[in-house]
Amino acid sequence: MEKGFDRIYGAISRRLLRTVDGIIDQRICGQSLVKYVPSVYRDDANGVGMTGSQSTSYVILDRIFSHVSLTEEDSFLDVGCGKGRVLAFLLKEHAPCALYGVEINEISGSVAVEWTARYEQVSVKIGDAFEMDYNPYTVLFMNRPFLPKTFLEFIEKLESTLTHPITFIYWVDQQSGYLLKDRPGWNMQFREKLTSIYGVKIAKAPQYYSIWTYDPGV
Repeated sequence: MEKGFDRIYGAISRRLLRTVDGIIDQRICGQSLVKYVPSVYRDDANGVGMTGSQSTSYVILDRIFSHVSLTEEDSFLDVGCGKGRVLAFLLKEHAPCALYGVEINEISGSVAVEWTARYEQVSVKIGDAFEMDYNPYTVLFMNRPFLPKTFLEFIEKLESTLTHPITFIYWVDQQSGYLLKDRPGWNMQFREKLTSIYGVKIAKAPQYYSIWTYDPGV
């Protein structure tokens, strides 16, 4: 919990991030993606359902994707893409591959569909992630779209349907990332705790991300 100076420092940092993020959003998307959109279905007591749509700051994404190499042969999917901030970041960074997003919340998903329509490289679908076929994709990104029990169900779906290896990037993994540990075929490639970047505090509490590979042949 933040106290005293840390609280003030954190508030200034988060306001700075939101301001800079909004400026970049306007340049790429023609609108801000900053505003939080509540979940359409969330049951914290039972650990099931979907979380709300909160756009990840560009500075955080820059740190995460510094450990990921995308090629022209890749096909990238953001599971629970919200308003599409990750897709905007990858466009900004000139990612060489096709970019996709799926979002069940029509409020945030419609924003992503609207602004990405100008980019042939990007396609966003409003729909249920559990109804998708993941074999067309080689890299999956998630910003904690599911609570733990639903996350585990999603992982089990991947394990039962994937026919080729994937890279799995999990931002804010501390709530349910442990569920991947010691599962056959899953290997953690990298994990990092983020408190601040370039002296700017990114959240009220430290956040983690991890990068995994999954090979269904193992």
